[in-house]
Amino acid sequence: MFRTYRFPLREALPPLDELARYLHAADTGHPAYLYMEQKLSELRTSDLETVGGYLTARVDALDPAAGTITVGGTVLEAGAQVCGYLKGSVEAALFLCTAGALFSDEAHALNAAGDFLEAYVVDAIGSLTVERAMDRIQRELEREQAARGWKITNRYSPGYCNWPLRDQRPLFALVGEHPTGIVLSESCLMAPIKSVSGIIGLGPAVHRRAYGCVICRNKTCIYRKIVAREQAG
Repeated sequence: MFRTYRFPLREALPPLDELARYLHAADTGHPAYLYMEQKLSELRTSDLETVGGYLTARVDALDPAAGTITVGGTVLEAGAQVCGYLKGSVEAALFLCTAGALFSDEAHALNAAGDFLEAYVVDAIGSLTVERAMDRIQRELEREQAARGWKITNRYSPGYCNWPLRDQRPLFALVGEHPTGIVLSESCLMAPIKSVSGIIGLGPAVHRRAYGCVICRNKTCIYRKIVAREQAG
């Protein structure tokens, strides 16, 4: 069964200093910084919610050499890198989380109006918001597993860490019915855009290894941003 978490949007919004670091906009007098401050203040009055959660299932087989993990009878071709990080997993949490359509809809409208700076800021807020919401869900999962003497890995998503995006389809099929409202396009992109999906390994012997950002060439990866955020404290 899919365990659902709903949080007020305002509780998942990034702090101003985190957003500024993410956008490399530390100049407090710059128009981008002033708009960030204004937009965050506006969004804190929103009555919208983030929604997400996870389904746990048994890991039937894990083959890092082949780059496959079999969960609930379904083979996920997550790749050698992700499967290596999931080593020791007895179960897997398959997660979905979304910040909703607000951010993509507003960024699209701003771009259409030629307000490119504002659109860029709104898009960045949406990216950080959904990740912060998923951070909170992951902490809940970690507490749940600790109660049974188990640990969790970091989270990994199709499209990152060399996991092909096409694996969104079997991943969503495994999750089945869910209340997030997230749907897949023909090209396996999620809508709303500010959504995340993926897998977390569970078990008494798993390790929460650092993301492999040092060897990764994807400079725009959201997980690289998460590492930078954690290192900044």
